[in-house]
Amino acid sequence: MLRPLVSVLSLGAVLAGAAYGLEQLKNRLYALPEYNPPINFELAQLEDVPWVEKEGWRPRILHSIHLPANRGGSESELLENIARQLEASGWVSRVRRVWKETHGTIRLACEYRRPIAMLETSGGRYIPVDKDGVRLPEVYDRVPSELGWMRIVGVQSEIPEVGTPFRGSAGDAVAAVRLAALLFDQPQIGPQISRIDVSNFDGRRDRRENHIRLWTRDGRRIDWGSAIGREMEEATVEQKLRNLVLLLKNESAQARADISTYPNTVRVYWDEQGR
Repeated sequence: MLRPLVSVLSLGAVLAGAAYGLEQLKNRLYALPEYNPPINFELAQLEDVPWVEKEGWRPRILHSIHLPANRGGSESELLENIARQLEASGWVSRVRRVWKETHGTIRLACEYRRPIAMLETSGGRYIPVDKDGVRLPEVYDRVPSELGWMRIVGVQSEIPEVGTPFRGSAGDAVAAVRLAALLFDQPQIGPQISRIDVSNFDGRRDRRENHIRLWTRDGRRIDWGSAIGREMEEATVEQKLRNLVLLLKNESAQARADISTYPNTVRVYWDEQGR
């Protein structure tokens, strides 16, 4: 009676040992580089957003992803973790899909927030914002005009957290971003505007002066007028844009121009005092 039992136990031990050995062998094999390639990240489907690569944002977006030190979880858990990081990064408005290919590359298909302007904070540093007024990652000590960015200055509202938009209570920032987004979409205008100044927003410094001023890259001042949607006895936004295009087409030595009042006329001054 004991001999068959011993045989069965011996066979079980042999099978258990074999299974353990196979498992160990599998783990060693999967630890080899060819079985466990390093993970690379690639942004997918960039055909519709060429600015991500052209303007140098791709490495910044990828830098927001951090792999866990212990990758003991499942592949689906890893991909979900990466998707959450992207959504929280501030660069991404929506994650469409995250998937891993057989050679180890993880591909990321997202909708991205594009910086349209650099907004100066009260501390004199700059943060990028998108067309919806969302604060994007990174802070810059200075943004020289020659870099080509449209800068927003004179904002007194509180700066939101990364990935959060300026709200309605931040009236000066909201107005500035709305105007920046409008000008950014005008290829004849946007590249020529260096600065949007809202320091006199709603006439808080001087009610007799224009509320918003623009500055061109060649140093000319252009009085825009009130914030969009707050115009009183002013030209319409469309009329202002038309006059602005005509004004920028003509090279002139004038120091200041006013496009805020007349539908079909630009008031031109030869010095900052309005003479």
